[in-house]
Parts: sequence; structure tokens; C-alpha cells
Amino acid sequence: MTSSERLRDARESIAEGTLLRRESIGSKPVLAKYYHAMMNSLLALFGIRDIGRLTHADIIERFEREHVRAGTVDGSVFKALRRSYDLTHECECDHMPVPTEEEIEAALQAAEGLVRAAEQLLRTEVKVNEGGPV
Repeated sequence: MTSSERLRDARESIAEGTLLRRESIGSKPVLAKYYHAMMNSLLALFGIRDIGRLTHADIIERFEREHVRAGTVDGSVFKALRRSYDLTHECECDHMPVPTEEEIEAALQAAEGLVRAAEQLLRTEVKVNEGGPV
């Protein structure tokens, strides 16, 4: 899958999550949609066509190392991404917390922010490589 296809899928996941949220389907499915939008944005940003043996944790760690620590992406986006990962990768046990409305909103903002950031950073990379050797 190309980066542009990943970003298209990320935007679709945001729209689907927003629809589920509006229909009061439940916070876990909504959060899962926003989380997938965030992950598709990261896959696009890093140009990962096939995740292979990488885990989501590997990709999140790379994002933190290359973009959060460098200051190219706001730390609140990373915080929402980590929380979304934690809530979507735990068991479906009765004792697991249900995402709050604040966590859902933070995930939506993070998903939208990551799509925009990936688009901007990818455009910058294209401009840098235009006209020169690749």
C-alpha cells in the first residue's frame, strides 16, 4: 500500500469513527477507528508498504524517537496515540477500562493531527528530492 493510499484509509477511518460516535455505537469501536487512522498515518509517514514483522509498538517507538523527541509533532498527539494503543491492545476483559469521552476526543484530534502532519512532512520530502537524484 502506498503512502497516499494509507492516508486515504486514515481519513476514511476518521470518518467512520465519527459516524459511529454520532450513532452512539460505543466508545471502543470509535477509539479503534481513530487508532487505525493514527497507525495508517504513521505507516504512510515512514513509507511502510508491508508491516511484516514490525509491531505497532515498534512503529510508535520510531515515531517517538524521530518526531516527538525532535519536536516535529506535538507531545499531546503522542500521548493520545499511546493511550489509544493501550486501550485497543488489551484484552476484552470486564475489568478493562472503557475509553472516556475525553480520551475519544483526544484520539480524534490526534488522528486528524497525524494525517495533517504526515501530509505536510511527505510533501516536504518530495520537494527536497524534486529535481535531484533520488
